[in-house]
Amino acid sequence: MESRGDGFGKGLLLGTLFGGVIGGVLGVIIANRLTAQSRPQPVKAAGNSNNLRQNLEEKINQLNETIDQVRDQLAQASAAASEPVPEPSGRESP
Repeated sequence: MESRGDGFGKGLLLGTLFGGVIGGVLGVIIANRLTAQSRPQPVKAAGNSNNLRQNLEEKINQLNETIDQVRDQLAQASAAASEPVPEPSGRESP
């Protein structure tokens, strides 16, 4: 009976080591493939960089135009607020 127990322990130890090695190797292979797929390609990244830069410049220009429009509107509003309000004609002041 003891030989069976020793055989089981050795088999368990051997299976654990073998399974750990195989699992580790498979884990490394799978991890490398997943990270390789998620990495951008250098040629694509350069093209995307130019597109992103152009889009960013367009957005900045749009924001600058909007800021100028708001400044003009505020200037007009403050000029209108500083002008005296004329009294309505046809009414007598008490």
